[in-house]
Amino acid sequence: MHAINLYKKALDERNNYLKKIKLENANENLLELWDEQLINYGNIFSNYRNEFIEKIKEKINIIHKNITGNKEEIKIEYISDCLDKNNFKEFLKERRKLDIIKGFTTRGIHRDDFQIFINNILVNVYGSQGQHRTAVLSLKISELQVIADEIGENPILLLDDFMSELDEKRRNNFMENIKDTQVIITCTDKLLINDVDAKIFNVNNGEVFEEI
Repeated sequence: MHAINLYKKALDERNNYLKKIKLENANENLLELWDEQLINYGNIFSNYRNEFIEKIKEKINIIHKNITGNKEEIKIEYISDCLDKNNFKEFLKERRKLDIIKGFTTRGIHRDDFQIFINNILVNVYGSQGQHRTAVLSLKISELQVIADEIGENPILLLDDFMSELDEKRRNNFMENIKDTQVIITCTDKLLINDVDAKIFNVNNGEVFEEI
């Protein structure tokens, strides 16, 4: 995490200097000082992110198949300018004029993203609401498992109104995948929980009571 703090500091200083170039005609060549820091620290953190995504990849498709009854395959791709230092250096050079005009840095790990595909279709563009919701749940469970592998303990999973876009079969399959995990779920629908050690609380007019 030290690398990301140093990256943020260099990014803030670079952005401030970009504004100074725009408003005060400061020496543009001095940007290379901050470019070098962005490249080094950005590369460290983007590789850390990439390693995490690779661990997610090992788990997410199995989880997604379980939830969808083997009807869908899911893939996740990490998109970053910083995995290769030379490429990132060229990106910063190419965007320098635009960065000066805008007054901020338009490429770097702060602009990183990832894409999710279901059956080779980009979910955020072509996926249904149900596929969106299922993809998010698959991602959350895989993240949970990766973290558990790293720290040796199962984190608590918090879910808010996740049922609304899922059909009954996907709901049941999802519940089966989290039955060994400590989960706090809030929802407006009646949640059917079988073979799970669970407590159910109802909220009515601001009052909370446990369902017996």
